[in-house]
Amino acid sequence: MKQNPNYKEKRNIGLDLLRILSMFMILILHLLGKGGMLEKESNSQIYYLIYNFMEILCIVAVNCYVLISGYFLVKSEFKWKKVISLWKETLFYSLLVFGITTIIRKEFDVTLFIKSCLPIITKEYWFINIYLLMYILSPFINRAIFSLKKQELRKLIIILIIVFSIWNSILPKEYVFDNTSGYGIIWFICLYIISAYIRLYEEMKENRFNSLKCIIIYICSAIIIMLLMILFNNISFNVLKENIRTRLLAYNNILVCIESIALFMFFKNLTVKNKKIIEIIKFVSPLTLAVYLIHEQYGARKMLYFDILHMSNCYNNNFSMFFILGYAVTIFIICIIIEYIRRISVNFIKRKYSNE
Repeated sequence: MKQNPNYKEKRNIGLDLLRILSMFMILILHLLGKGGMLEKESNSQIYYLIYNFMEILCIVAVNCYVLISGYFLVKSEFKWKKVISLWKETLFYSLLVFGITTIIRKEFDVTLFIKSCLPIITKEYWFINIYLLMYILSPFINRAIFSLKKQELRKLIIILIIVFSIWNSILPKEYVFDNTSGYGIIWFICLYIISAYIRLYEEMKENRFNSLKCIIIYICSAIIIMLLMILFNNISFNVLKENIRTRLLAYNNILVCIESIALFMFFKNLTVKNKKIIEIIKFVSPLTLAVYLIHEQYGARKMLYFDILHMSNCYNNNFSMFFILGYAVTIFIICIIIEYIRRISVNFIKRKYSNE
């Protein structure tokens, strides 16, 4: 199967919506994890269940982002311009947020400044690091994909899932092939190949992945993870308990993988007919990456989660779940507005200098 160089990308509103939802899920994950909500202990089991099930439902976010990327990149042309553009956007927000937090704190941190100047070389934004590498490798991955027949590609995917997903899920203490828990380039490439296969060979078989079936698989996978977590939570050995929890919520855990693909298939086949909603989705979707770049800036994390939002005060609050959702919506909207203003400003400057 050869790639058509004249192929024009078709907009998939469902996947645009999933991109928005995935970033919202990432916000919730960070509020729960980096806000300390998952580290606290409570006399009430209900809080443990609520926060952990929210995390399980949202843990698919990064996987879905990568699946979306692979789905489109397999039929896209590689452009260095995109790499440079993403690097500039990352650097802009890294320095902007550093400047704002420095003014608020009235303290200049040299180490933090250096990290902010090198956001991609350092681990300030781990996702951007791995995503850029995946994008740079995408022409070579695509060439390999198109050189394989359907059956060969399917066998490759089965091998990748067994080696990099099922193996780590069943043997949580063994890191023979990959010790990144899905946070590295290996798992990103695995997801890329899976979504590429879906794009190339499953487009005409949407009836096999109807909406109800996908949602049932997504919810059931999450429930199974929750039940396993509750089961192992009673283990008295804390080291073993933490290791099992880490494995259950790893991006490359087989249940998380199934959960991610099910949600991806649901939105891939989703049809949105309301024109106003479509326009809103098309407007917001390209701006979502800035949400990650702004709120996840290294120097802003502690200030955001503890000094501004005071997440520690939310834990035993009966309305804590609504606080978390409210915070996520507020941060999301503010970041989208900032990115929109940035894009308008950049376009204005470009037009101004191009006319001179």
